Amino acid sequence: MQESTLSTRAANTAAWRAVLLEEPFRIFFPLGALGGLLGVFLWLAPHVGLGPPFVGFYHGLLQIQGFVMPFAVGFLMTVLPRFLEAQQARGWEIALSAVLLVGGGLSLYLGAWQIAELGFMVLLLHLSVFALRRFAARGDNPPPAFILVGFALLCGLGGGLLLLFPPSGFVRLGQNLQQQGIVLALVMAVGSYLGPRLLYGVKGFPETEGPAFRKKCWMYGAAGVLLLGSFAVEAGWAPVWGRLLRALLVTVQLLAAVGIHRRPQTGRWHLYLLWLAFWSVPTGLWLAGSFPAYEIAMLHLTFAGGFALLTLMVASRVVTGHCDLQDLWMRNAWSLLLPGLLLILAAAARLAADLYPAAYLELLSGSSALWLLGILLWVVVFVPKTAPWRVAPDE
Repeated sequence: MQESTLSTRAANTAAWRAVLLEEPFRIFFPLGALGGLLGVFLWLAPHVGLGPPFVGFYHGLLQIQGFVMPFAVGFLMTVLPRFLEAQQARGWEIALSAVLLVGGGLSLYLGAWQIAELGFMVLLLHLSVFALRRFAARGDNPPPAFILVGFALLCGLGGGLLLLFPPSGFVRLGQNLQQQGIVLALVMAVGSYLGPRLLYGVKGFPETEGPAFRKKCWMYGAAGVLLLGSFAVEAGWAPVWGRLLRALLVTVQLLAAVGIHRRPQTGRWHLYLLWLAFWSVPTGLWLAGSFPAYEIAMLHLTFAGGFALLTLMVASRVVTGHCDLQDLWMRNAWSLLLPGLLLILAAAARLAADLYPAAYLELLSGSSALWLLGILLWVVVFVPKTAPWRVAPDE
């Protein structure tokens, strides 16, 4: 009996390990949620007497490197081997990524941002090698929009170098490449593939060879170059025109590739929330360019209403699809809707803080509290579902 029990446990452990190697998002999504909580707690803590003085620089980097990037790493390490028909992630690759993400987040939280930047650049190089090794041995090409994933990595690496060695005359270039460039490129890449499928029920896989595929690759590559150029224009020559160029580029991309000018195909609440998240990204960029005095406030519509909400909604779809919760995604459910609604309210409160300075601190505290509650609800609902014994049956 004891031998049988030990044999069963060993078999279960081996099966769970295989699931984690094939679907690393189960490790990284909970890390991202924890990073999001820490990043906003740093914002809230001084207002309620629970932490050190707030420094916006750390808050922005924490939200990208500690919140968005773990979700991005988990997603990419899961889907790239599938798209490329290549080897799944190895244990040491997952472990190294997790150590670098946790170490970077803790370094930022402790104020050692230079160490955090070095670690973040190592993470991006590691992720680049992960992708390039599989691309070299691929059985198929990825969707053409995934060329923009490479530009996201370039934004992160270039931004890190420019933060550590800032050039004269290019104000906030490194910071903007990291806080905006990485995620905008990822939104344009992943959104172009997932957006039409989730919002409008598009089926099938895009062409991965032939003239049409190559044409799209050139188009997405040009979009990546323009994205990088918009940051250079903003930092070095014409701040407003650089922001407006970026807003125009992202708007055209999301209209053409995702089709956000159309309403979602079904009446499911969370799809309208996803649609709103897509619209929030370019809207915040347009407002930041049009009202320079309120740039930071307006960008929070892009950050909280766009980046954060898209991250949670895509992560929710990944979890429901891979962890035997397909029925949850196919119906109206408060567990899908409420976390996102709280993030939208948090973004609205943050915008209001700059418009009503008499209640600035109160609105900041309320915004961060709404954010924390939204992330906590998502953690309670979805993180337990990422356990490796919850696997969707093969269709």
